[in-house]
Amino acid sequence: MGKMFFDQPLRLAVIAVLAGSLASARARQAKPAAPAPSASTAAQAAKLTLDQILERMPHRVSAQNGAAGDMVNLLIIGSREKVEPAMRAANWVQADRDATQAIVHAIQSTIEHKGYTEMPMSALYLFGRSQDFGFAHALPLAVAAERHHFRLWEAPWKTADGQSVWIGAGTHDIGVERDIGTGKVFHRIDPEVDKERDFIADSLKDAGVVKETRYLLPNDPVLDARTATGGAYHSDGRILVIVLK
Repeated sequence: MGKMFFDQPLRLAVIAVLAGSLASARARQAKPAAPAPSASTAAQAAKLTLDQILERMPHRVSAQNGAAGDMVNLLIIGSREKVEPAMRAANWVQADRDATQAIVHAIQSTIEHKGYTEMPMSALYLFGRSQDFGFAHALPLAVAAERHHFRLWEAPWKTADGQSVWIGAGTHDIGVERDIGTGKVFHRIDPEVDKERDFIADSLKDAGVVKETRYLLPNDPVLDARTATGGAYHSDGRILVIVLK
């Protein structure tokens, strides 16, 4: 599939990417994802050691059509009540999840001459549903083409001491490309995805919300792969475990 770098003026990139993001948001509204685990289900979740979690967790997320995409490179441990304030403390914002919310934020950001950091993320899937959270961190003027971001899914297990487990996939958008064949515009990621994994951890450490971190290496690590849109990336294959305070 042929591609070319989309080097039109940034304002055109903003329009193209925002249009695609809004379409993705509308699609999620039209077809709701499978619900996240309920409180009662979570309470009954199996309690596993980190090694057992590593054996069970998927290595990659997928697009709606089933195509394998970003690698899983994060494992965050902590309750939902810890996750959201921890991300806010580290200046991560939640991506908009519905079209109405997106349009309001887009207009407000334009009027105030601010970057639209909350731009919706495309839906990727794990455990039969799209992401429970999408967090973004960006330079205001570059947000359309460049932003740090990651998605989180609550796993169907808990740690041995009963804490919630969140599986994450993080990448750094560094530009915009247009598919010559389809005309669709999509983000191009930094192929060195380990840098984004570590950037996420460093931002949380700097915010003082991390109890400890450690790396785990699965038996069959992802070393070289492609995103669901065809972008190549590489990794040392390690999963970064972040335990929140």
